[in-house]
Amino acid sequence: MTDLLSTLQLVLKDGGYQCWLMPVDRRAGVSFEDDALLGFGYIFDDPQTLIERWQAQEAATLNRFASRLREANDKAWNIYSLFICAAPADEEQSRLIRQIEENLERTRKIAACGVGTVDEVITALLPILPLQYRPSLEQENYADRLRRRIADFAPEAADAALNEDVPAAEVAAMLGTR
Repeated sequence: MTDLLSTLQLVLKDGGYQCWLMPVDRRAGVSFEDDALLGFGYIFDDPQTLIERWQAQEAATLNRFASRLREANDKAWNIYSLFICAAPADEEQSRLIRQIEENLERTRKIAACGVGTVDEVITALLPILPLQYRPSLEQENYADRLRRRIADFAPEAADAALNEDVPAAEVAAMLGTR
């Protein structure tokens, strides 16, 4: 749990948030804040514990920090609760965890299970992280990729373009006929 909590804190800091560790009801957590929103996040041992304890954890945190939240003015309308678990959830648990995110009482919520790596934490937190472009390029044969791309606009030239026995002028003619 500590490693995932550290990862959560690191991802939030990289996203531009100020972060503080804060235990509530004997559960370690992290609070975070930027100019627009604030929130808190907790790590759970397993999906069932997350499902059973998220409401109590949210209520305990809101009660403990009620006076500070009242001082937050406009940010008090933009509070997030993060509930994360490294263990994967089964189908029924996944359905219940999605329902947590749909519950907009008190705070906005992000709930995710099966989260263990930095990339998985980033993916879970995308709703509150700055926009980012993360291309996912698969390892592939570049000749095959080029052939497919050429086939999109000149199917008859796709094989000829990469064939060393076909003169360049002939390939150019094939490409120019479109």
